[in-house]
Amino acid sequence: MNPSALTALVDRWRPETHTFHLRAGEMAPNLQDVSMILGLAIQGEPLCMNTASDGWRQQMAALIGMAPPAPVNPKERAPAGGPFAWIRTNFGQPPPEDANEGTIRTYTRVYLWYMISRTLFPDSGGKLAHWCWLKALTVLEHRWSWGTAALAYLYRQLDEACRRTGSGGIGGCMLLLSVWSWDRLSVGRPRVLNESPWPHYRNNLDREPTWAYLWDNVSEMTSDPKIMYRQYTAELDTLTAEQVEWEPYGTYYHIGAGMPDLNHKCVEEARFWRMRCPLICMWIVEHHQPHRVMRQFGLYQECPPQWQDTDKELHRLDRQRQRKITNWPVHHSGHVAAFLHCLEATRNAGPVEIVPHDLAAFNNYLEWFHENTHIELVKHAYAEDILDDPIEFNEVVQSQHDTFARRGRSTSIASDLNFMRTEIQKTAHECEIMWDQSGRDEKPVGPLRHFIKNTARKMRRLANLLGCREGEIPTSSSSEEREIPDDEEILSQSIPPSKPHGHLTSSSQGDEGPPRRSSFSRMRNDEPLSSEEDEQEEQQQQEPRQRTKRMAVRKQPVRTARRGRH
Repeated sequence: MNPSALTALVDRWRPETHTFHLRAGEMAPNLQDVSMILGLAIQGEPLCMNTASDGWRQQMAALIGMAPPAPVNPKERAPAGGPFAWIRTNFGQPPPEDANEGTIRTYTRVYLWYMISRTLFPDSGGKLAHWCWLKALTVLEHRWSWGTAALAYLYRQLDEACRRTGSGGIGGCMLLLSVWSWDRLSVGRPRVLNESPWPHYRNNLDREPTWAYLWDNVSEMTSDPKIMYRQYTAELDTLTAEQVEWEPYGTYYHIGAGMPDLNHKCVEEARFWRMRCPLICMWIVEHHQPHRVMRQFGLYQECPPQWQDTDKELHRLDRQRQRKITNWPVHHSGHVAAFLHCLEATRNAGPVEIVPHDLAAFNNYLEWFHENTHIELVKHAYAEDILDDPIEFNEVVQSQHDTFARRGRSTSIASDLNFMRTEIQKTAHECEIMWDQSGRDEKPVGPLRHFIKNTARKMRRLANLLGCREGEIPTSSSSEEREIPDDEEILSQSIPPSKPHGHLTSSSQGDEGPPRRSSFSRMRNDEPLSSEEDEQEEQQQQEPRQRTKRMAVRKQPVRTARRGRH
């Protein structure tokens, strides 16, 4: 496991939607992943039972022949279950060779209880096998839906972990979450070492390996966990939809040469859920909204009509906080009936019409998603309004971002990218507004020129923050602002000569007076231009034409004289 990568991923989990919120969109493990990675049964009876713990030691002794001793202090409260160390001490060795069937079933039951508690349903403490999972193994032949239970338990553990402050662990099946992440995201993905030979059990298809076997032998992360956590957080901040492997199982749904054989049952069940009804596949676990992760199935995903959260009533139900509720089959009878009806309807349904992935619809969804959620966790490198005034490098050098870089502490490229992305988006939005306004304005030249000049100043300041050293565009006075230069002057201003570093700040140029409100800001506020400004714009439109005529008259004799000499 890679704890740094898992922690950075858990930070993106949102309990309101049961999805990871990334720049690439929403993603989450689903029942298809449970079937492919773990090979657990999805169909079957919901794992919902009475959790009353009264007399649990006597019941455990009746099932496996012994139980952990009671605490010496009768007032001391001990959890209902067996510590892993106690299980290893008493059942760590295989049963005797001459053991009868009852003894073999007892060891089998304890082994399953230990394995399930360590892999599928571990809590954040990681030291106890809870009694309820052994109770579920009372009848070994009982067909429970272990896959849906494991996924629901992982969701609940993620809900608690992402809201936990300070130190603390996380429960749930980390094997499922790790392999799911490695298949789709490059962040924290280990390097596959020497591949082990692919085992084949032609006479027992249940023993064919699952998808997790592809990651059976991988490299281990040995760097500083704190440094790697910051790096993984930055990488997740900048991960785009084009850098995500959305359908890692796509090859296995079709016959392909050279592909290893996976467990036949888990592949067939995963294919069944994908082809028949992926909507139901995602709805089963706590009424999840399926439209959020349709991209993972290679299906059509669009913007929902409104933001919808998962069932808040189910979120409030917790066995530890509401100990008075023990008869969960009765309490969840409505959900259990809906689950069974869902399974029956899916089995009897024919092939469902599948709408494939559409890039335009997905782009619309991403635009809606970015506007309605928080996808950046890395702090911006600089303040949002730093480009509004000339760059004061004596102040920039004191910023946290540059201070960390100067002292050799780890700084993230994501902080620069997030800052630049925001500034570029803001500038593009302003340009669109200005362009739209200029089409409706009868005299747009003056405001357009002023807006272009201010935008050029901001872009040059942005370049200077990133290491360029170009001089600040001088601010024109009010009289100069009214005069529009000719084309040659505009061209000469667009490529300014290089200036010494002393011109990069405005502190050496004296007080420039209060800033003048641009026509662009007044246009955004729908403020009409005054009559005096109208006259100024009319003069500005006439002066270039008059100036061009005068220059043409002056230059004509010169060009004629030059031709005469040659």
